[in-house]
Amino acid sequence: MSTTSHSIDPNAPDRDTPPAPEAAAIQAAPSRTGLWLLMILLGATFLGWYLYGKRAPVAPPAPLPPIVALPPLDRGANDAGAIANAANTANKPNAAKSAPSAKPVAAKPRATQARPIASRSPEPRYPAAALRRGEGGTVVLRVNVGADGVPDDIAVSRRSGSRDLDRAAMTAVRDWRFKPATRNGREVASVVEQPVEFRPLQ
Repeated sequence: MSTTSHSIDPNAPDRDTPPAPEAAAIQAAPSRTGLWLLMILLGATFLGWYLYGKRAPVAPPAPLPPIVALPPLDRGANDAGAIANAANTANKPNAAKSAPSAKPVAAKPRATQARPIASRSPEPRYPAAALRRGEGGTVVLRVNVGADGVPDDIAVSRRSGSRDLDRAAMTAVRDWRFKPATRNGREVASVVEQPVEFRPLQ
């Protein structure tokens, strides 16, 4: 009977021996740590988003009032004099009553319109043909009156409906004399509209 001897090498790894549990734990630890970090990061993100959504809305700033620029006040010697005068008047009420009243300012001469002079404006002659036909009406003439009161240009502004009456009115007004218009106290040329009325006898 032969006996087979086996040599045992103490440095050779033991193939049948399972790996130690510490080595397996060291290999699994990094993957669990990464998973926990990922969950913490997701939780922090969710919490931040939740708190941001719950914050109170910020009201918009109120509009500014409009800026009004006022002219600068002249606070010179005039104001100081006015304040001193007001103080003196308050202390002496009777002095203000005895002060002479201011003189009225002379009124400026007002402008006037030209108008016919009654004594130098004879009535127009009634045309015989128009009188026979019973025609009547009012003619309005546009008269340019010079500064001397003499009419120099006459035109019909509104007709009466009868040519004879219109011509008679123009002929009569050419011989009229007017009181000229005035501006600032001076006689000036002007334009007036002068009505001339014709009434047939009833």
